[in-house]
Amino acid sequence: MTIRRGAPKVELSTTDRQITAHAGAVLLRATAEAVGLGPAIEAHLHLKVRDRGLSEAESILGMAEAVALGAKCLDDLEVARGDHAQERMRGFAVPPPQTAGRFLRRFCLGHIGQLNQALRRILVRALPMAGVKDTITLDFDSTYIRSRSSRRQGADRTYLKRYALHPLLCFVGDLGLCLHAKLRRGSVASSKGIRAFVDEALKRVPPGVAVRSRFDSGFAASELYEHLERRGVTYLCGVKLNPRILGVVRALGDDDWSACLDKEEGEVAEFGYRQADSATFRRYVVKRIPRNHGEQLSLETGLYNYWVLVTNDATAGAAELESEHRHKAQVESGMRELKENFGLEVLRKHQFMANWAWMLIVATAHNLVLLTQLIGAIEPHDPSRAKRFRYRYLVVPGLLVASSRRLTLKLRSDYPLYSTFAAALARLEPLATGST
Repeated sequence: MTIRRGAPKVELSTTDRQITAHAGAVLLRATAEAVGLGPAIEAHLHLKVRDRGLSEAESILGMAEAVALGAKCLDDLEVARGDHAQERMRGFAVPPPQTAGRFLRRFCLGHIGQLNQALRRILVRALPMAGVKDTITLDFDSTYIRSRSSRRQGADRTYLKRYALHPLLCFVGDLGLCLHAKLRRGSVASSKGIRAFVDEALKRVPPGVAVRSRFDSGFAASELYEHLERRGVTYLCGVKLNPRILGVVRALGDDDWSACLDKEEGEVAEFGYRQADSATFRRYVVKRIPRNHGEQLSLETGLYNYWVLVTNDATAGAAELESEHRHKAQVESGMRELKENFGLEVLRKHQFMANWAWMLIVATAHNLVLLTQLIGAIEPHDPSRAKRFRYRYLVVPGLLVASSRRLTLKLRSDYPLYSTFAAALARLEPLATGST
């Protein structure tokens, strides 16, 4: 192909008209008002000093909105600050990076608790609006978040041969919402503090909703099972193989195995077992898959690879439980989303509490993006990842026009998703004004 002529010459000029590149931010603010994010923060979070007249709620709302639109660190807040049309519609400016850094450094453990109280309040309100009714599935896991310096508080050298912190995270099953997050030192074990973390997560579940929980084998412990049983929580937890369990598995007969529910290969069976450190006889489910031709065999497991889980569900079938626990892998998608699309792959603040506060703000931004899709019924059966949602509904050019004390946001007439955009805003705004 031959290029017959180059691009036409373009002259550069300026305009005083109120133009925004992120017209979709109005959807995020409508969602924040629908779940009561601002009032909840104002009611619970009380720092000693304010910067430049911004309240605690305004500072967090401004940062969360900027992160939802694509900011991955404090320096990126300057991009959101440059959008004066959004500042006029928002009613306040996004804090500059230096001010936001000072704001985060004021957090102590008590302030983290206050912010968590606010987030608990909005999640109890938001989950029914997002479709949670009778049952909710909670996925618990931990992950390593890099620290670029060994001098950051809580950053330890890990088996990954780099310095990191090691937070606990809880996500809501298929919805992908981050229900709770707790920052920990990098050197702690995966299960450290899990029982208290579970209790904190359960406080964010609306009353009357039954809870099912899923864990991987890093959390396997009789103390956790007993705690969940006392709280009335149904659990499915992976179990590490040991000689005693392998002996029980190998004793199963061929008639005890049945096909997996939604996998072309593999079989499942179940058995009862009591751990040496527990007095309770529990239900175990095991899955086996034949080793591939040429794959090295093991003296312990022979011709098969095995995966075992323990549960207190006495009604569902073994194949159903194995399938349900396997879908816990969705939690990996949630953690990857926080890291890749919301900047949580690195924690850059030196103070531990500042990093914790920033992590909660990032989780809030992630939830705003998802709640906007769920409550606004924007592709509700298949919520988009943040990157796709931004380019379709948030990064939308618009013109702000003021007339007779009324603000009008004008989008292009050929915007292909205008009807979905307008319908979502029409659903969200009545909730924000409290009419429903």
